[in-house]
Amino acid sequence: MNPSRLIFMIPLIVAVGACSKNQPSGIPETPAAPTAAPAAPAPAPEAKPAATAVATLETAPPPLDNPIPEFEKTGFPDCDDYVESYRQCLNSRLGSDERRAKASELKASVRAILGNIARGVDPVRVAKQCKKSRALAAKKLEALGCTL
Repeated sequence: MNPSRLIFMIPLIVAVGACSKNQPSGIPETPAAPTAAPAAPAPAPEAKPAATAVATLETAPPPLDNPIPEFEKTGFPDCDDYVESYRQCLNSRLGSDERRAKASELKASVRAILGNIARGVDPVRVAKQCKKSRALAAKKLEALGCTL
């Protein structure tokens, strides 16, 4: 064994041997807190009538068997918000066949917006086009219960 290791080991052995469980630690001992009696269980919630559950199922949106996918972002927040709101409304409120018919209107609107952007139309004019398209779509989608 190396003499320098021995020099470090001796104080360690002495310190460990000097410690005893019977010696006070310097931390005051506190008596254990009394245990509280368990509280009474909470009453079970009242069951809702079955009629409410059936009514909820009747108003549920149709299942998404063929949803409209997201469109390419235009870079104009007003346009992107309008297109996404319109798409979500169609996906949440219409069945597959109706959704497909209404999606063609949305696709035409997106094509017009992207076409104007590609041709370099003034950004203010593109934003106005999106606002106008949103106002027209809002009237059409109001019957579905959507707000744009």
